[in-house]
Amino acid sequence: MSTQHRSPISRPWLIVMPTAILVLLGMIWSAFWYWSTTAAEATMTAWRAHEAEAGRVYGCATTNFGGYPFRIEVDCTEPSVDDRATALSLRARNLAAVAQVWDPTLVIGEIVGPLTVAPLGDSPTLTVDWALAQASLRGTPGAPERLSIVINKPNVATAPSGVALATAQHLELHGRFAAESTPGHPVLDLALDLKNATAPALVSALGTFGPLASASSDLSLVAVLRGASDLAPKPLGQRLREIQAAGGRLDITSVRLQQGDLIATATGALGLTARGTLSGDLRLTVVNFTKLVPLLGISRAVAQAVPQDSLNRFAPTLDRLMPGLGNVLRSNAGSTGSTAPPGDGTKPDMNTALGAAVVGGQPTELEGHRAVSLTLRFDDGVAFLGPLKLGQVPPLY
Repeated sequence: MSTQHRSPISRPWLIVMPTAILVLLGMIWSAFWYWSTTAAEATMTAWRAHEAEAGRVYGCATTNFGGYPFRIEVDCTEPSVDDRATALSLRARNLAAVAQVWDPTLVIGEIVGPLTVAPLGDSPTLTVDWALAQASLRGTPGAPERLSIVINKPNVATAPSGVALATAQHLELHGRFAAESTPGHPVLDLALDLKNATAPALVSALGTFGPLASASSDLSLVAVLRGASDLAPKPLGQRLREIQAAGGRLDITSVRLQQGDLIATATGALGLTARGTLSGDLRLTVVNFTKLVPLLGISRAVAQAVPQDSLNRFAPTLDRLMPGLGNVLRSNAGSTGSTAPPGDGTKPDMNTALGAAVVGGQPTELEGHRAVSLTLRFDDGVAFLGPLKLGQVPPLY
């Protein structure tokens, strides 16, 4: 009995069909990527035209698109902005932005400095440089939803002299529309984080609080800004006037400042008067209050405001506020020399101790340290700690 061998049946479609499907999908994806890139380019062109009508001209020496197959990348060399409203011209070295094809509303960008700031048609007066600057934008160019900026080692200086105005080791700024925002009345959630920051340029502008800007500080802030009519770039004075006219304010959820072992936190709200001065209250909690006293001139103000015969009357309050200060106060009443340290090792001078009592400080605890809780009040730009007048903060416009 013989056995016949059958040749295998050839099915070329098993190879051709998957290959054809892959080729077709590749062609569809390529067409989609090309369409997305074209749409992105058209959106940018339309946005730039709209901004130009508003007086803000954005330019690039060259613009290149790439990122195939999964990303849309835009590279802009020598980016520039000329803004009629602020009469300023900005220039940088390079700007690169990228978005995923399937999520074009999230754009991540990196800018290469230095950034120069100049009056329109004039030479730069300011330079801003950094080690790394990145930003992410959720939304579209005409309708942003959330913006985050992260900068390593920012450095602001005058040009061409190069005198430092502000520096930091690290800066983060986050902003987004709050849920209560409405068209034409945006409410912004803001967060700021600064590490090892100094701002010598702000010393005179902050008046009484100027010394706080001259030493290296860590600062974190979470707040809600109300009263901005729009997000278009404007001169700072104009923006602040609009916020004041709308009854706007900055609601501070939390702020924390640290300089060495001096730590201060605050909550409250600040607004502006018609002439641009601060108004509002902040509830402060301060660790190492004695370090804050010389910075704000509290000891000088106390010496001028409190009669010598009032010293003993504050001694019991001082004992509750900072153990041992009452004895220091009693033993040094009328003395002009230095005080002996209290039993817990702290070394406040007489006016420092008295200052804590006079300004209505209450003993509390912050981050595991003994602290003082008190109220900082601004009335038409005049700063008060309790009943004690510290000084004047200049108008902001």
